[in-house]
Amino acid sequence: MNNHPHQRRGLFLILTLWILPAASSRVAALNEENMEYSAKLAFLYNFAKFVEWPPGSYRYPNPPFVICVVGRDPFSPGSESDLRTRMVSGHPIEVRILRGTDGLSACNMVFIPITEKDQTDNILGRLRGSSTLTVGETAGFAARGGMINLTLEENRLRFEINQLAAERAGLKISSKLLSLAKLVADDPPRP
Repeated sequence: MNNHPHQRRGLFLILTLWILPAASSRVAALNEENMEYSAKLAFLYNFAKFVEWPPGSYRYPNPPFVICVVGRDPFSPGSESDLRTRMVSGHPIEVRILRGTDGLSACNMVFIPITEKDQTDNILGRLRGSSTLTVGETAGFAARGGMINLTLEENRLRFEINQLAAERAGLKISSKLLSLAKLVADDPPRP
């Protein structure tokens, strides 16, 4: 895929600018993990802006765009509060913390933190057939059928996309977002 360096930098700037105003006054007080998760939350927001959900994804007019975090919530309350002031395609954002897999059907996006890596296959299985964007942060997440995997490489936040998994869910990922990602395929089934 041919990418222009200016296009990559422009989209990266869009993906990172969201955290700067909220983070600038608190940078000194935050440790590396908090900064990492503030950036990851910004990525979740921007992923939502670059993905198209199929018609009928919302059950009623003007519902919230629901981002669910399964298990322990790694995001700071301040970052989540800022996210709740934003919109995705005209829908206000709602963040829900799920302690188990109940409630997954109400989510437009599900984030599976590393603390839930042992539950990943169960969560992905429960979401099979839905048009829910799945985002994780565990090695091999996208190859296991997750749609987007956030990774740290050389202290830089990157992401992998399993485009086939997204297509199976009826989701269309923008070519701009795809051009910034490492594309991965499903692992072959185990015998």
